[in-house]
Amino acid sequence: MGRSDDERRLTEVVGSALHSWLDKARAAVMKPFQPDPTQIYGLQEAWESEVDTILTEIGKIGLGAWSEATGVPPVSRHSFIVAYLSDVRSLLVRVPDEVANLVFAEITDGVNAGENRDQIAARIDRVLSYTGSERWPNRARTIAQTETTRARAAGTMAAGVEQGRVTGKTLYKTWDAKDDNRVRVDHHAVDGATVPVGSVFYVGGFPMMFPGDPTAPPEQVINCRCSLRIGDGNG
Repeated sequence: MGRSDDERRLTEVVGSALHSWLDKARAAVMKPFQPDPTQIYGLQEAWESEVDTILTEIGKIGLGAWSEATGVPPVSRHSFIVAYLSDVRSLLVRVPDEVANLVFAEITDGVNAGENRDQIAARIDRVLSYTGSERWPNRARTIAQTETTRARAAGTMAAGVEQGRVTGKTLYKTWDAKDDNRVRVDHHAVDGATVPVGSVFYVGGFPMMFPGDPTAPPEQVINCRCSLRIGDGNG
C-alpha cells in the first residue's frame, strides 16, 4: 500500500477507537446526578486497550515501509521499531487527560455563563460525542496523518540501520519534503539533506532522526507529510 492507503486505513482505526472510548466516557461522566468529569480517569485502561489496536496498525505501516526501503526482510521486534512504538504509545495514552481537561473547561465556561445543570450537561455531551462536531473526526485525521509519517519514516530508518548492520556498508538517509506551500519553512530548509543513517537532521534547530520523530517538539511533527529515503549517499 502507498502512503495515502496507509493514512486512510489508520484514520479508520483511530476514528473507531476514539468513537468507542468516547461513548464509554460519556456514559460514565453523565451517569451521576451531576456530571462528573473525574469518571474519565477510571477509563484509562479502556483507552490503553484502544491504543494497542492503533499501535498494531502503526506497526504494520512501519514494517511495510521497511519492505519498500531495502531488500532486508522486516523484523517486527527490531530494537529500533520497539523503541519507536514505545515512544508513540507514551504520546497516545495521554488522550484521557486531554478529554478530561476539555470537560472541565466546558463546566467552567457554563458556570461562568450562569447556565443551569441541563445546559452544562448538554455542553459535556457535545464534547464527548464523536459525531457531535468535527472535533474528534478532525483529531482522528490529524493523528493518522502524523502517525503515518512517523511510522513510514521510522520503518525506513530501521531498514537502513539493519541493512547497514547486515552488509557492513555505510548507508545514508535523505529527508524529502513535499513540494507545495503547506510545507513548514523548517522542513523546506532541510529538504534533500543527506546524512549517515545513524546521524540526525537539524530541523529548526532541533535534532531529528527522521520526519515525525516522536522526541521532537509537536510543532515540528504534527501533520508532517515529509518522508525518508535510504541510499548509498550518491543520490
